[in-house]
Amino acid sequence: MSITTYDKYMPEAGGPGKLANYQDYSADTKAAGELIPFGSPVQLDVTGEKVTPVKAAGAPYGIALAQEVHDWVTNANDLLYPLNAPVAVVRKGVIWVEVAEDVITGKTAKVNPANNKFYPGDTATAGTITFPSATFKSKASAGSLAQLEINLP
Repeated sequence: MSITTYDKYMPEAGGPGKLANYQDYSADTKAAGELIPFGSPVQLDVTGEKVTPVKAAGAPYGIALAQEVHDWVTNANDLLYPLNAPVAVVRKGVIWVEVAEDVITGKTAKVNPANNKFYPGDTATAGTITFPSATFKSKASAGSLAQLEINLP
């Protein structure tokens, strides 16, 4: 029998960078070349050994997977990878991301290096970069979370 009510089995979006469903996903591990917020699109640095948030004219490499490790008190630093920490970079799977414009299911995705947020592929916003093989799997309004499916080699 197919599952038709997903929130009975997996909670809805808890934050950017969290897995959106139980399907297989693939992630690489790279060192953080800068502070990297969870759910942020990342690119390889010039050495190919570290990742940084996507820059203007950059080539997206994946999305930083959120970690569940927290202290008793939540600090602002709990929601990002510190410098030189190992970063789990999702390259294939469905992940929650923050969108800056309204998106609908089936649209391709772009990312804006200025704010590290995602946009629909047909956005008029200047400076956005196409995120290769990325498609929105849910609709969402600006400022909220949407499911993004990526399938990078």
